[in-house]
Amino acid sequence: MSFRILQLDGLAVNIKKDNNELFFYFQNANIRKTMDDAEEKTLWTQDGKIKLTNVSDFQNLELLDYKIESIEISYDFYTYKNMLMLPFLKKGVIDLKIKFKNEDNIININCREIEIILKDNAKYIRHIKKTE
Repeated sequence: MSFRILQLDGLAVNIKKDNNELFFYFQNANIRKTMDDAEEKTLWTQDGKIKLTNVSDFQNLELLDYKIESIEISYDFYTYKNMLMLPFLKKGVIDLKIKFKNEDNIININCREIEIILKDNAKYIRHIKKTE
């Protein structure tokens, strides 16, 4: 089965808020693609945003540029850590715990919907060897 994984750790984001929506804009995110019957995975890059809707709890966070050190997204009884399978859209009670580089605290955000929205087409970078 073919699938794509978006790597979130190490991703630089610019955070913006609009009413009860929060956006994490990113550029050049790493996406690992696995194809049916392929011996090696491939690495791609793509721009986009993480859109959080109906944000109900949002700790003090300046709306600036950050780099994600680690992230946990809890939904239902699943917890996604540092990576998401694309496409990604979840609705319900969602809890995010984000640790940014050069920040001491873990940021907690609660929302009712999360979606990854990709922009333009992915750009191929290279093949990934089996040992990586």
